[in-house]
Amino acid sequence: MFIPASIAVLRALWIWPFIAVIFAGLALAGEVHGLWNYYWFFAMGCWLVLDAYWVLAARTTKPIIPPGQYRLAVLISVAIHLLYCLPLSSIPLLGQQILPRFVSLEILGAFLCAVGVGFAIWARHILAGSWNAAVSLQERHALVRVGPYAIVRHPIYLGFLLAAVGMFLVLGEVRGLVCLCHVTQFFNKMRFEESVLRETYPDEYPDYERRVKRLVPCIW
Repeated sequence: MFIPASIAVLRALWIWPFIAVIFAGLALAGEVHGLWNYYWFFAMGCWLVLDAYWVLAARTTKPIIPPGQYRLAVLISVAIHLLYCLPLSSIPLLGQQILPRFVSLEILGAFLCAVGVGFAIWARHILAGSWNAAVSLQERHALVRVGPYAIVRHPIYLGFLLAAVGMFLVLGEVRGLVCLCHVTQFFNKMRFEESVLRETYPDEYPDYERRVKRLVPCIW
C-alpha cells in the first residue's frame, strides 16, 4: 500500500517545481536578455504547456516506477528546467554565448520549440493509456501505427528533441548544449523499446520498422 500511495502523491505534486522554475525564469528573464525577450518567454511557455499536459495525461496511466526512481527522474528534470529557464548568462561557462544573437535564429528556435511540443503532445494523446514512463507493455497494449506514429516510430522523442534544439537556438548559450546531452538517454531507451516491441510483435513490428523511420522522417 505504501508504494502506490507514495507514487500517487508524487504524481500529484511533481508539476509544481517545474511551474515554479518556469515562472521564476519569466520573472527574471528581462534582467539578462532585455525587458521584452518574447522568444525566450514563448519557449518557456511551450515547456510549461508540455509539462502541464504530461501530468494531466498521466493521471489515467497506471504507475509502475518505484518511488526512488521517480524522485530521481523529477530531480533531473527540475535541474534541466533550471538550466533552460533561469537567467544564468553571468555564470561562467554555462552562460557563455556560443551562437550570435540574431533575431532570425531566436524566431527559428521559438518555432521549433512550439512544433516539438505540439508533436510530442499529439503523440502522447494518441498513445493514451498505453504510455508509461518505464519501458513496459500495459494490459491490452496494441502496436500504435497511426497519427504521428505513421511519420516516425518515436514521435515523442522527436518532439522533445525539436523543443530542446529550439530552446538552445533561443538561448545560444553553453547550457543549452548541456541539456541536449540528455539525448543519449533517448537513444538508449529507443533501442530498448524496439527490442521489447520486436519480441512482442514478431510479425508486425519488423514490417513497421521497414515502412516507418525511427526518428527522422524518410531518412533515419
